Amino acid sequence: MTKLYPGEGREWIAWVVALVGAILFAIAAWFDRPTAFQSYLFAWWFLLGIPVGSLAMLCVHNMTGGGWGELIHPYLEASARLLPLVLVLSLPLFFVMQDLYAWTRPAAVAADPVLRGKQWYLSFGFFVVRNVIYFAVWLVLLHLLRRWAFARSPDAALRDRERLRAISAFGLLLYAATATFAGVDWIMSLMPHWYSTTFGFLVGIGQTMTAFSFAIACAAWQYRDAVGAQANLPSTGPIDKRWPTDIPGLFQDLGNLVLMFVMTWAYLAFTQYLIIWAEDLPNEIAWFLPRVNTSWHDVALFLIGVHFALPFLVLLSRRAKRIPRTLGALVALLLFAHLVDSFWLVVPPFRPHGITIAWSDPFAVAALGGLFVAVFLRVARMPLPAPARAQGKRP
Repeated sequence: MTKLYPGEGREWIAWVVALVGAILFAIAAWFDRPTAFQSYLFAWWFLLGIPVGSLAMLCVHNMTGGGWGELIHPYLEASARLLPLVLVLSLPLFFVMQDLYAWTRPAAVAADPVLRGKQWYLSFGFFVVRNVIYFAVWLVLLHLLRRWAFARSPDAALRDRERLRAISAFGLLLYAATATFAGVDWIMSLMPHWYSTTFGFLVGIGQTMTAFSFAIACAAWQYRDAVGAQANLPSTGPIDKRWPTDIPGLFQDLGNLVLMFVMTWAYLAFTQYLIIWAEDLPNEIAWFLPRVNTSWHDVALFLIGVHFALPFLVLLSRRAKRIPRTLGALVALLLFAHLVDSFWLVVPPFRPHGITIAWSDPFAVAALGGLFVAVFLRVARMPLPAPARAQGKRP
């Protein structure tokens, strides 16, 4: 059987981008290590959302079923399998913690009573332990979902299907908890005086939307390649028997779910801003001050327009959602918008006087993003999606 996958034969481009980006990033880090690892952090945080969010979406689909999930399930599986890669990419950050987090500097802690009060939680040793727990939970969940994937078959025993649903339900609860605490640890603690009860939900919905958009983009790209290949054949039959027959309908379902994610993300982001603005407490508004009172507010306007308003208006159109090329382009734009959102979450505390693009910013994105895409294209060598995939044996 021919193995078709997104970007077949194009991995070398991603490898070249990763190599060139890594060399340039290393040069930038040599001259300005703190700024370089600010760039590294936001690029890594964006990429983390794809495999971790894919785990959550796999759990959701295992619990609910539906043709929309069968269409993107292979890409969610392939993305989730990149979790070990993202774990390895996190390791350099543990060696530069003092460049990023004030609570890791003894002098800063000694001079700040708030940091001394939070020292029981914001300590390097406990931070490492917590992240070991997060990744252990995610890796175990990935293992269980792969081990019991055979239960997705319609011919699987009812007991096995129920076991898979139970694993997925419990895994979704664990994801919600670990993603919330990971967001607090990696992002919120950049400004340890700030707190928000909404931030964890915002992190979770952002990760799942990123993973979902990435999988849809892959499906749209692969379908485009399949259509192009069929155009060169004399046959006038279906594009490929392994593709579902109602492609427009399935992409419409996917578009409806993207609309849900976009609206939920906007609601949570606005709720967080509204509550903090209304309370007007010094420790809470400190997070928004550099983002609203300087040129960083232009990034906020960009996110309002591209992360919410434009997708919202396009996805109201039934026709737009039923065209794979259109929906694929839209979710690709959403991925870029979420990368900008990661930049907006991480960088302003370090550059509080306004938007500043450091040389290391695009280099970090190229190095980490190129490596991620190259490995994904290697991992994603699998048959085209089909509603009833190959059956397996019970473990």
